[in-house]
Amino acid sequence: MDEFDEVDLRLFGAAEPACDGLAAAGLADGAETATLVLDLKAEPGGDPLDDMQAMLSQMTKELRERFQRFQSQRRTAEQMAAEADDEAGRKLGQADAKAAIEAVSLIVRTLEKIDSLQRTILSERRDAVELACEAADFDAVVAEFDRRVEEKANAYLERWKADYEESARRAADGGTVDGGGTGAAGPGGDGENGP
Repeated sequence: MDEFDEVDLRLFGAAEPACDGLAAAGLADGAETATLVLDLKAEPGGDPLDDMQAMLSQMTKELRERFQRFQSQRRTAEQMAAEADDEAGRKLGQADAKAAIEAVSLIVRTLEKIDSLQRTILSERRDAVELACEAADFDAVVAEFDRRVEEKANAYLERWKADYEESARRAADGGTVDGGGTGAAGPGGDGENGP
């Protein structure tokens, strides 16, 4: 049992040990050990498009090797058919050549499908990048719009404050000027009329 105590669980895909409900309850009661639960499905995987593209690249490499092998077999079979002394040898060579030709044509069709899938993946990636750029551009436009609205609102607020202060100052100055003028004119007029 001691040999399993030093097993590194990260080798099996568990980055950090996770506890199930019972083990977590045991830890809450002061238990020192917990039951480890490996949940490989919860581990974040790579980009599925990357995985698909890697697989398609491996398939392309393998199919190219097989393509070359079947082309070589076709040439050998055609040569055997041409050099055969009897009818059976010639037919056997022709059958081998025909089988190699069919295999080559199947490989070519498969490579065309792989190429189509690769182009689709590249197109999807390009569309995703463009969409991300559009989203970033949209966010930039929204941020610029918000900044301009805020700037305009602050300008209107400052203008309103200035107008309010100006009208308050005028009201204060106007009240003093009107009151002082009336008071000065009244007694001065009374004084001038009095003597």
